[in-house]
Amino acid sequence: MIRLIYTLLMSALAVFVCYSMTTRAWLQTDLTELLPQSSQDTVLQAAEHAGDAQINSQIILLAGSPRPETAFQTASEIADLWRQSGIFSEVNSQISPDLAQIRQDIGRISLAVLPEAQRRLLTEKPADYFRQRAEDAVNPFAVSPLPLDEDWLGFGRFVAGKINPQTRLQWHPENGMLFNEDNGKTWVWIRAKLSDNTLPQDALGHLFQKTQTLASDRHTEILTGGGALFAAAAKADAEKESRIMGFAGITLTVTLILWVFRSARTFWLLLPSAAGMLAGLAAALAVFGHIHALTLVIGTSLIGMLVDFPLHWLTPSVFSSWQAKPAMKQVLPTFAVSLLITVSGYALLWFTPLPVLQQTAVFSGFSLLGAFGATVCWLPPLFARYQAKPVPFAALSTILGRHIKKQPPPSFRYPATGFLIVFTAVGLWRSNWHDDIRQWVNMPPGLLSQIQKIGTLGGTDFSGQYLVAEAASEDALLLKNAELRRALAPLIRQGKLKGIQSLDQFILSAAEQNRLKQHLRTIADKPENYRALHELGIPEDTLKSALLQAADTPAITLSDGIALPLAQAWKPLYLGEVEPHRYASVIRLNGMTDPETVRKTAETVQGIKWADKRGRLNELFRHTRNQAAWLKLSSYLLAWLLLWRLFGARQGGKILAVPIAAAIGTVAVLGWLGIPVSLFAMFGLLLVSAIGIDYAVYALNAGHSTDARLGGMLLAALTTGISFAILAFSGTPAVAAFGITVGIGVILNLWLAARLMYSVPDTQHPRR
Repeated sequence: MIRLIYTLLMSALAVFVCYSMTTRAWLQTDLTELLPQSSQDTVLQAAEHAGDAQINSQIILLAGSPRPETAFQTASEIADLWRQSGIFSEVNSQISPDLAQIRQDIGRISLAVLPEAQRRLLTEKPADYFRQRAEDAVNPFAVSPLPLDEDWLGFGRFVAGKINPQTRLQWHPENGMLFNEDNGKTWVWIRAKLSDNTLPQDALGHLFQKTQTLASDRHTEILTGGGALFAAAAKADAEKESRIMGFAGITLTVTLILWVFRSARTFWLLLPSAAGMLAGLAAALAVFGHIHALTLVIGTSLIGMLVDFPLHWLTPSVFSSWQAKPAMKQVLPTFAVSLLITVSGYALLWFTPLPVLQQTAVFSGFSLLGAFGATVCWLPPLFARYQAKPVPFAALSTILGRHIKKQPPPSFRYPATGFLIVFTAVGLWRSNWHDDIRQWVNMPPGLLSQIQKIGTLGGTDFSGQYLVAEAASEDALLLKNAELRRALAPLIRQGKLKGIQSLDQFILSAAEQNRLKQHLRTIADKPENYRALHELGIPEDTLKSALLQAADTPAITLSDGIALPLAQAWKPLYLGEVEPHRYASVIRLNGMTDPETVRKTAETVQGIKWADKRGRLNELFRHTRNQAAWLKLSSYLLAWLLLWRLFGARQGGKILAVPIAAAIGTVAVLGWLGIPVSLFAMFGLLLVSAIGIDYAVYALNAGHSTDARLGGMLLAALTTGISFAILAFSGTPAVAAFGITVGIGVILNLWLAARLMYSVPDTQHPRR
């Protein structure tokens, strides 16, 4: 009856998984999906979300060639290819300005964006300002967007310098493209925006293959950057890595099992692994609606661990007479204890604030439950008539047992013990408990170098460190930006900061505009101030009227100024009214050589906050890692209470000593290898503890001979070790550290559990 219920349940889970995979995006690759909900200030959250949205929705491409005409032609063809793809809502390769609209906007905003030097000259030495204006008016080479009769005062001359703060980019008047020159090569810029928040990663990958082919045919180099590209590459790498590691793990595990048992029937031993993976995937999809690629990569490593139950059950068959159902009844209590303790340890991880740990805990916990059910319900009938063959593994296990059981002489034992103590102590001292978000993803070196070069060509800093200003009004926000710029000015002179970009560099506050207009009224009453223009033949009444008209123009607010097409480059800096009476903006920092000094100096200005997403995440990971460690210590206490209840305090203490010693030894080895104990390494330690309890309970309480028990642990350790050793070759540093940690822990657990087993007389465990 139980077998039927379990079979129906697994069938339902299979249908659910198939339905989920075909009807929704079940695999996530976005790194932000792994991160907890932010508890930081609302203003900082708004800045972070705005930055992420811009990065994830925008793709930049640069086409470069020593021949400018080739670069422009290739960029134009790529832009046409992108528009035809239907992936992007916008592809900006050319700027075709509406001159009439631009002139209107310039006339409207010119006074509000007047540079500081010109404002000072106008207010302190107005005659000098108008003398310069007169010189420009008669200079045939002077460039001005407005004719003289539309801009008597000359304010429009300076708007162009405010439109694009990235002065490295130039506009080609013939084709309307943006470009810049670097080391004899012309780079043409294309910006594209994805049509929605979903990432068409497969289509994007195919499009960029066509783009690369087109550029190669034109002998043009291209550089690309954008969050969607990294996500597409991460998805492709994760799927490829998961397939390779899963295939390698299954192949090596099957090969090992066939070598040990010499029977095709042992293929059924993989059935619990398949059932476990199905149960884990179904649970993750039911709880979270999706599963992250990183969780799936780690989940494939469970294949070796999920086969532990059937191996512990079947391995004694090569050492003595064996029958399926009685053997299952004999090991079932041991399995139940190991399962309860291990799943309880995973359950505690649910209380960590990190979704990746919650996902992995759900996936792993339900995988173990599924594998346990398949082992108990399905395997006994499948092996009802199984007869073991004489195999070399039995002799190998016996020989290994003799070496482990043999006590070395005191002359060797005491120095060896001292060496182990010193080795462990120094390793623990050398251990580096450190996290870095960059270890969580396999950053393709090609894409990484391209985005760095794009930053260099465009003068953009991608460090992820910036400042956020907040104030009670738009005017107060602009004044706060200006105050910050004054505070950071000494650092720019000292070379600790190359420059900053803030909204006050673009537009004046309404109060400053009004003060400037008052000066214009004063100037209008004194014709000697604008005599230089009058000498060109311009009537004084015309000039006075222009001054008074400018003085009477309503002030341009920050939000109105940012809304103009001319202000496209400044829009990302303005966050708007985040909360009632809380206006916020971003201040970009370029070329920091001493971030800590910049942070301390900036925070002396009230209302300024330092934003460092990577640093914040690393601190969050550190906190989560410590929390996970305390939860694991709590699980040790719960495990000891359970073991004490089942086996007594003395034997329960011995069982628990195995995973604790293995975890300490693993940290020591990581210290010697120079591998940081990151959050994922900590999760590996949690798995090491679960494996240690499983081995120790089996070693002391399974009713088999010591050789049979050692054989069961050895085979389980080999299959588990295979899976996690494969992870050590992952291109993602966090996953590799996880695999190395568990691999080391498995070896230590096997040795410690075997030593514990041989320390108990074999007569306590009746032979079958």
